[in-house]
Amino acid sequence: MTGGESSFLNAVWPRFQQNGEDHLSLYRTFQDYRQIWGMGIFILISTALVPLVVITLIYYQLIQRSIDTESLLRTERVASNARRAVTFFLEERLAALTFTVNEMGYDRLTDPGRLREVLQNLKLGFGGLTDMSVIADSGTQVAYAGPFNLEGKDYSDQPWFKDCLKNDACVSEIFSGYRDVPHIVVAVKSTRPDGHVFVVRATLETERLIQTLSSYKTGEHADIFLVNHQGVLQTPSTFYKSDSNRMTIAVPPFAERTRSMMKTDSSGQQIVVGYAYIATKIVPTSFILMVVKKKAGMMKVWLDLRRQINWFLFLSALVLVVVITLTSSFMVNKIFQADSEKAKTMAMAEQNCQLASIGQLAAGVAHEINNPLALINETAGYVKDLFTLKKDYKDDPELLENIDSIIEAVERCGTITRQLLGFARRFDVQNQTIKLKDMVTDVINFHKKEAEYRDIAIHVDIPDTLPLIETDRGKLQQIILNLVNNAFQAIDNGCFLDIQARADGAEHVRLSIRDNGCGISETNLKKIFEPFFTTKKEGQGTGLGLSITYGLVQKLHGNITVDSQIGQGTTFVVTLPINAEKETLA
Repeated sequence: MTGGESSFLNAVWPRFQQNGEDHLSLYRTFQDYRQIWGMGIFILISTALVPLVVITLIYYQLIQRSIDTESLLRTERVASNARRAVTFFLEERLAALTFTVNEMGYDRLTDPGRLREVLQNLKLGFGGLTDMSVIADSGTQVAYAGPFNLEGKDYSDQPWFKDCLKNDACVSEIFSGYRDVPHIVVAVKSTRPDGHVFVVRATLETERLIQTLSSYKTGEHADIFLVNHQGVLQTPSTFYKSDSNRMTIAVPPFAERTRSMMKTDSSGQQIVVGYAYIATKIVPTSFILMVVKKKAGMMKVWLDLRRQINWFLFLSALVLVVVITLTSSFMVNKIFQADSEKAKTMAMAEQNCQLASIGQLAAGVAHEINNPLALINETAGYVKDLFTLKKDYKDDPELLENIDSIIEAVERCGTITRQLLGFARRFDVQNQTIKLKDMVTDVINFHKKEAEYRDIAIHVDIPDTLPLIETDRGKLQQIILNLVNNAFQAIDNGCFLDIQARADGAEHVRLSIRDNGCGISETNLKKIFEPFFTTKKEGQGTGLGLSITYGLVQKLHGNITVDSQIGQGTTFVVTLPINAEKETLA
């Protein structure tokens, strides 16, 4: 059982027992209320939360797809831009080297002074070059300009030299070679006047290329580097540092243009991979440009936002559950109270019917017993008179004592029947001659202290010449008291109450009670005399006062009307017959 249900049961069950289980069972059992309470909470929570959760999940899926698509596009764009930068870097230096070979020729390039001059000019024009050399077709270096002592070195077994002889130009992988420093070789092949070929080689610094790649790195969650076709790292990698110097993801398949895809690396993390195979206009290369981004890092902002949305959704759901539980408890409690009041009202109606039946029975029994009691009483009195007159019985005290006992018993039975008749007459009108002005004065006296305290002016205009009324004192007093009480509750401090009475023809008297209180709306005016209808705040009225007053007026064969306007006041007019007994006979 939930906390909300427990609180509801604790609040309702004591009153359920106090208000009478037998009568309330005519409408709903306690189990019915618990089922209504539970079903109400279930339906309201389902109606409120299910669409919210479904919409949130759909929103998450749409956002996830959108982010995945955007991540692929962004990664592919970064890889494409970096590919163009690397390709341009290599093409620019290959073109410069080709132009130099075509312009200078073999004889000028083999001049050490001229070669150093060319190297210096290339450094100034393009940068990133370390040294330059001329190599014969046999692989022997015949001229060298640079900081290393490489004169006479043989490169005939170097892969880059063989590729250059085969393809007229080449771009090597990054390797250390004789100088034991990572570098890239760009070389072009040309022909001497005697028909023999030679190769002009230039060495590129890797730092310049690494800096170019680093400029495209988009954050700590991203890595950009070069690998060869076997997956061997050519430039440093942030994510793939290992003794084997290989990246731990598979080499992507060949594609002529830049591609991107989502994968899972060896550690189980989702990554976004963008790659491009590097090829210059002059010659292809063995480089593959790799852009790797960790998906968790890319989605950090979205994950933080989703976490906040989840917290907001959880708190909203919690508030909805609490509000729905409290609202359902309040509504079911109100239904229970209404049914309880209805049950009590039915019980009271049943009791009143029983009392009325008892009253009628008592009246019948009293009338039936009174007749033989009267006969017994007269006979006993007559016998006593006879015994008193005759000397035979006059001096017999025991006989006279028995006669007195009979008379005393008859009187006692008479008293009982009179009490039964008094009980029965409580349900009937008991007419008395009443001076209306005195009765109004008596009622007003009950409110004098309150009127003085609240500065309420009470004006009574009832002429002494007004005819006396033949009616039930108690009922008329209750009518006036109810109307005056109602007026005092409707008016504010400093207002007034006007009571007037006038003769209404020869047979009726009209009593008017007017106040300048808040007034009654036209809608409520039609229901003013309905039982349990009230415009007062909860706990300040039962809604029975005016309905009881209406019933009492009808009981006295009178009529009551009301006229009211919002903000101006209310006037009740009670018209009563001067002689209620004649009205009854009529």
